Amino acid sequence: MAVKFPSVDFFQELARRMKANPAEFEKLGFCDTVMGVKVTGSNPHLYSLRFDVFECSDVREVSSPSGAGFDFTLEAPLALWKEMFEVIQKGGGQPTPSYTLNSLSHVGDRMKVVYDDPEGHDKFYRFMATIQAFVNQAADLKIEWA
Repeated sequence: MAVKFPSVDFFQELARRMKANPAEFEKLGFCDTVMGVKVTGSNPHLYSLRFDVFECSDVREVSSPSGAGFDFTLEAPLALWKEMFEVIQKGGGQPTPSYTLNSLSHVGDRMKVVYDDPEGHDKFYRFMATIQAFVNQAADLKIEWA
């Protein structure tokens, strides 16, 4: 069964897969952050993902970043999210170097990292390996694109 992207169901499925693979995430160290995922375009969406220790403990769609308590937000158009997940799937759960979150957010700034304070920005770097492993959980997920 396909899971629609973007949707709460999509991120909840990644969270379920994360929880089912504790060894993969425990080796990366704990992750304590609240991040936003913003899909820009004609039908924008904003999601809140809370990571506690070795799990994504909460996923919700929010109408505004105001009051959401985000440490940082990853912001990109739907087309770029689609490209990234397709590359992850083609690589069997490993993106090519140009499609990692690090490259997408720093080389050409195709993906924006939005934050209000330096500590929030630091959390993106500190927990990047866990967040990358989280999105890599879509490796064999059948995705229905919005």
